[in-house]
Amino acid sequence: MKVKTELLHGVTSLRDVKLLVEPSIVIKGGTAALICSRDMQGAPLYSVKWYRGNHEFFRYTPMEEPDTRVFGLPGIYVDMNRSNGTQVLLRRLELGLSGNFSCEVTADAPSFATQITTKFIDVIGKKIEL
Repeated sequence: MKVKTELLHGVTSLRDVKLLVEPSIVIKGGTAALICSRDMQGAPLYSVKWYRGNHEFFRYTPMEEPDTRVFGLPGIYVDMNRSNGTQVLLRRLELGLSGNFSCEVTADAPSFATQITTKFIDVIGKKIEL
């Protein structure tokens, strides 16, 4: 058993990728922060990609210049000053954008381990009074 422990000790792996949306319910025309957290287990970060459905709209790749890229997707307005490898800030959200949003984290070589997590974002027409 000691041999296995020594072999596993040097292994790094990506874990616990989570997506938090603030606020959890978005008012039409409002702003939402999509926050992607992860435990890299000591592995270097290769990229973080953000999707609406199956369409990538934002990418953070720390080893590239520039390190952020936006891919045009109708109705998606990324605040580039407040978006990075941990979060994306979306502005002017419309009702038609309700749906699944995902963040995909990939560790760099040698593992290139990838995890993706998805949350449903609901964009509503007006504030609900409770």
